[in-house]
Amino acid sequence: MTMSGFRGVTSEQDGRFGDKQKKLLKSIKFPDNFSTRLDMGKVQMEAMRPWITQEVTKYLGFEDEVVIGYIESQLETTPVDPKTMQLSLMGFLEKNTTSFMRDLWDLLLSAQSNETGIPTAFLDRKKEELRLKKAEQAKLEAAMKEKSAEVARQEERLRQAALAAQATKRAAEEEERKRRDEQRAGEASAKGGAEEGGARHGAEEGGGAAEDAEVWAAQEAAGDRDRDRDRDRDRDRDRDRDRDRDRRDDRRRDDDHYDRRDRRDRRDDRDRDRDRDRRDRDRDRRDDRDRDRRSDRDRDRDRRDYDRRDNDRRDR
Repeated sequence: MTMSGFRGVTSEQDGRFGDKQKKLLKSIKFPDNFSTRLDMGKVQMEAMRPWITQEVTKYLGFEDEVVIGYIESQLETTPVDPKTMQLSLMGFLEKNTTSFMRDLWDLLLSAQSNETGIPTAFLDRKKEELRLKKAEQAKLEAAMKEKSAEVARQEERLRQAALAAQATKRAAEEEERKRRDEQRAGEASAKGGAEEGGARHGAEEGGGAAEDAEVWAAQEAAGDRDRDRDRDRDRDRDRDRDRDRDRRDDRRRDDDHYDRRDRRDRRDDRDRDRDRDRRDRDRDRRDDRDRDRRSDRDRDRDRRDYDRRDNDRRDR
């Protein structure tokens, strides 16, 4: 007779293994929530796969695709027996099996009770992430608004300073014009008085005209000195005003430079965050596709094993 495949019995068909498993089930104290029945049709498995991968990687120290695929295949059986599943995983997770199964079963029961099929802990964590992101965005907007307000206040201060400088300049020019008008009026009066006195005493005293001429020349020299002094004072005042204006322009240029640099840095930060988020999303999509492919391969392998064992039994 032609023999195909292997001959023998499986662990389920061998009574010795069945008795051993029953003894283990009775000797191990399982969590109380294992008695609650689970309907995997109400659980969104896509939300559970990242958590399973994370926990297996944490306990084993690396991402073991075989163990992850085995756990997912166990959850696809109907009904899911958490006690048998814990015994099956003890060879992989060892002392961490109880903690893993307790946390996994809590999350599955929580997902089953939600309409979304997602555990409440996952939903709360996502809400907290969104809240923190909104808070950070609000903080950034408040900082930008405060910076804009500070720039507006600085521009207003500069405008008020420019108006004050213009008013001071006009007042100084008006005062200088009045002083010069008074000086010219005084010089004209002195010159008129000297001419009148010379005409009156010229015939009587020949030396009086020369004396009056000397007085007039001294007054003219004093007026020239006053005009030179006023011109020097005006030149110094204009130079100080130009220097102050140059300083204000330098400060304004520095402030504009810092503002542009801050805006550029914030724009670069936003671009980096956007690129990082895009890379994370692409990586998550790739991971999801890889897990789906692994899950499909595992199901096909299990189906082939089942068909092969069924053929073996029929041949025997």
